[in-house]
Amino acid sequence: MQVSQSFAEKATVLPVEGRPLVRMSIGKEKGFQFGQYQLRDIQRGWTRKTEPDAFWLKVSDAYQKYTFAVKDTARQKTWPVQAAALHSSTALEAEGLSISLDKQREFLQAEFTSPESGVWQLALADPGTYIERVHFKGSLANGKEEIEVRPLYKWQSKSLPSSTNLGYEFSVNGEVLATVQTVNSGKVWLKQGLSPDLQMVLASASGSLLLYDKLGEEK
Repeated sequence: MQVSQSFAEKATVLPVEGRPLVRMSIGKEKGFQFGQYQLRDIQRGWTRKTEPDAFWLKVSDAYQKYTFAVKDTARQKTWPVQAAALHSSTALEAEGLSISLDKQREFLQAEFTSPESGVWQLALADPGTYIERVHFKGSLANGKEEIEVRPLYKWQSKSLPSSTNLGYEFSVNGEVLATVQTVNSGKVWLKQGLSPDLQMVLASASGSLLLYDKLGEEK
């Protein structure tokens, strides 16, 4: 996948290792890792809360739900992540607000809590195709900081874009912090020099996207 050249020059590349080629629709799934980050305890089809007082997704007809844990093996820190994806025909109710999908085909939201920087929410509203990419909306935020998330469609050394996205880019004011390739085995790029907490936040968001089965994707 093609990433920003200026970003690639100051980023660490973390190939994904052990990611299953066949994914479960429900039940436990084999974990995998990239760099010092391990994704474990992957469970699809959860129904319980992990943080009773935290923000929670109130969803109807979610076609995909999953939880997992991210472990930073260097710092020996672990935190849980929970996520849900909805069809465009449904609405998401969050913090008293109902969000209806209009031009977007599906909506993904994931949540996790950092002891240092608080509750983070990853939210994507995706039209599903390159042609309609202008309608894509994506963010990773904790109420104080907001990181833009945008889809990437181009392979390295290929002029024509893919019809569907190949991965995602995380940036603040145009500065790329991380990129994740979600197709094939997967790969993560992290900008060097980021704080350990921000690295784990980006790793958790990347893990959520590596586990996300977009509509129409083959398992």
